[in-house]
Amino acid sequence: MKLVRDLRIAVARALWSVMASIRSYLSRRKRLGAFAERVLDQFPLLQDALVKLARGDARERYSSWVAAYDTIGDADLSAMSEEQSRFAKRPLLSLMLPVAQTSEAMLEVLTQSLLAQVYERWELSFVGEPPDDEGVRAFLTQAPSRDPRLRPLEPRATPLADAWNAALRSAAGDFAVLVDPRVAVRPHALFLFARTIQHHPDAVLIYADEDVIDEGGTRSGHYFKPDWNEALLCSQNYLGGLIAFRRAIALAVGGCQEELDGDCAWGLFLRITAGAAPGTIHHLPFILSHRVGQSVPEVEDGVARERVRRALEERLARVGRRVQVEPVGLSSYRTRYALPEKPPSVSVIVPSACKLEFLRPCLDGILNRTSYSDLEVLLVVNEIRNDVPEQRRYLEAVAAGPKVRVLFYKDRPYNLSWLNNWAVGEARGGLLCFLNDDTDVISSDWLSAMVAHVLQDRVAAVGAMLIYPNGRIQHAGAILGAGGIAAHTGRGRPRGIRGYHDRAVVDQDVSCVTGACMLVRRDVFVQVGGFDEALAIAFNDVDFCLRLRKAGWRIVWTPGAELYHRESASIGRHDADEREHEWALESSLMHRRWGEALNSDPHYNPNLSLDPLLLWEPASPPRVTYPWRAASRAHTLVGDSAAAGSFAGPR
Repeated sequence: MKLVRDLRIAVARALWSVMASIRSYLSRRKRLGAFAERVLDQFPLLQDALVKLARGDARERYSSWVAAYDTIGDADLSAMSEEQSRFAKRPLLSLMLPVAQTSEAMLEVLTQSLLAQVYERWELSFVGEPPDDEGVRAFLTQAPSRDPRLRPLEPRATPLADAWNAALRSAAGDFAVLVDPRVAVRPHALFLFARTIQHHPDAVLIYADEDVIDEGGTRSGHYFKPDWNEALLCSQNYLGGLIAFRRAIALAVGGCQEELDGDCAWGLFLRITAGAAPGTIHHLPFILSHRVGQSVPEVEDGVARERVRRALEERLARVGRRVQVEPVGLSSYRTRYALPEKPPSVSVIVPSACKLEFLRPCLDGILNRTSYSDLEVLLVVNEIRNDVPEQRRYLEAVAAGPKVRVLFYKDRPYNLSWLNNWAVGEARGGLLCFLNDDTDVISSDWLSAMVAHVLQDRVAAVGAMLIYPNGRIQHAGAILGAGGIAAHTGRGRPRGIRGYHDRAVVDQDVSCVTGACMLVRRDVFVQVGGFDEALAIAFNDVDFCLRLRKAGWRIVWTPGAELYHRESASIGRHDADEREHEWALESSLMHRRWGEALNSDPHYNPNLSLDPLLLWEPASPPRVTYPWRAASRAHTLVGDSAAAGSFAGPR
């Protein structure tokens, strides 16, 4: 069996090398690469096969990544010990371990991992009522004699929330650390927590990445998380099984509270983060804990999921969010926000080339299959369309309706940014929806879902789930730096796929969404200067989103708004041959303007690949390294640069 496995791995590596060479060749020959992309779009099963080939054996690939970039050796331990000797302060970390659903074996694994920590200034409190198990009770009784940092279990049984709050009050450290009993803590974890507190004394909450480890020590199931992601925390408790938080703030927001599903932590973290100042929630992009023996999250039954759903609605209500929650994915939840009694008016701006086979269903979807009523449609059209009788008659007919205004502009070179900016000056709505004319409504509540999100705190723009007519995903948010400038995540994957840790089915903060369907607050659009007219055909949406984020605004993507999108069927591809020179100039402008920001998407982990075929797979090499290691080192694996170029999926 081992021979067969080794042979399969060798073949997969060889095929990967061939694929990398082919993709590198295509990235340097844009026309051929664009042709290959169009062919793959027509044959989704072939695309699936190539993606599967490119990804290879995920477990083997991750094992290779761990060996190359994430194995802690003696040199690492020495460097950490040397650095911590220079700490100005050595904060006491008060660890808290719930014991209600633990076992003696779990306690032993976790305790051993804590006793092996490089950073030794910590204490551990056992919280809650342990199970009726002699081994567990004996372990907890003997723990203080094993190491004085292991505090005795409170002898009397109390409600779980009261036990948590008693532990919070009695702890001696400024920072508490929640430790899930199912994890093993890596030896450098507490060092990195203490180091973060040293460098960021105003820190409120700190979390890290995690994976799974089996009895043989093989790692899998990585969860490389985004930086602070407010919308995602409302969908799943992605913070994980090892979280440090400021103890005084936890007590100030009411501590732990009794929850329908028994999970005190999620509600506590929602309340802590709701009042946190910008820059005080820190994500450490390193695997600092292993979930022992559990390769995938436990699948909850219907009763359990209903209990969590109701509990999450209550948690969100406590932080001022009126929502309906529904289970999605493997273990996540989608939040549907309530609209105000009088929702704001929306101006839907549709620049159009008047290809009626696309425009008719687009307008029909907006006017007849959209439940949001307070809207107007601004159809932005070149005056030369009046010279085509069929187009003129159609435009006259739609303009006769109460909700459509046709805005004619004098013939001029095509500039999408100018068209949208000009139309905004004519719009009456407080919200602006920029929409391509080759889209078609799927869900009638698409606009309601987007409006509800854009009205949330500090949200300036919202994007939608866009689907190709063949049922494949066209856009599920965009990732900065993927393929060069930005690429759509989920592109070409089957509709309904869960994605990486349910990321394709839940609301979340993102760095960028496509302008093919983007809802924006009008006042913020004006504040940041609208679309940059120097970017006439491509990247104007990416640039706009980057300026929103720079101004301190959030961008949210929601799968609750679904539309079909034929992608450039109306005006043609951004990188078409006749636009090659302009496209190259705009690509160069983006790199000059935004530089490193294009390679540091805060909502896409630096340990994940920017190769469009390998999104959500480990990057080789990663774009982050442990702080005590040299910035550069020799790498032996095939790098992401194999597919480098200036790719940005057209709208």
